[in-house]
Amino acid sequence: MRLEISAGDDVLKRFGNRLAAAAERAPTAMARALNHESDKARTQIKRSLAQITGIKPSMISVGFSTRRATASNLTYEFRQRGSETNLNLFRARQGARGVSAAPWNVRRVFPGTFMVPAYGNKVYERSGDKRFPLSPLYGPNLAREIVKGEPRAAFEAIPLRLAARVAHELDFMGL
Repeated sequence: MRLEISAGDDVLKRFGNRLAAAAERAPTAMARALNHESDKARTQIKRSLAQITGIKPSMISVGFSTRRATASNLTYEFRQRGSETNLNLFRARQGARGVSAAPWNVRRVFPGTFMVPAYGNKVYERSGDKRFPLSPLYGPNLAREIVKGEPRAAFEAIPLRLAARVAHELDFMGL
């Protein structure tokens, strides 16, 4: 998912003259505004992903990487690794009938599955009739969930709030 702000956008229309008058410090004001609003969106995305998928927010943060905007590079980038998430991340518990886990925040029992402590308590099922091979069981993929519904809405709300934040930063910097 990518968000670009071009010369035709609301920010440059409203504050073009003020930004041109303070050409040296304007990129700093833009970077501060972009970082502030994007950080807020990142927080909303993490919270909504935790609510939707059932993964703890601390585990969601592990897969996120962020590169903030600077005055020389007005780009804010956050990425989510696209690896599959094993059922052990969803409050999994071993039971007599199988593993009980809560992917998408709905607890259910996965019959015939088991947790292997030697493999980090990941959840597996047998693929064949014998002891091996084992197949891991997966839950929601965060990279796919981030482009749906509430996380996407938080991301798309950045440009709507950016103009007001640029005005605030320009006032704060005395421009």
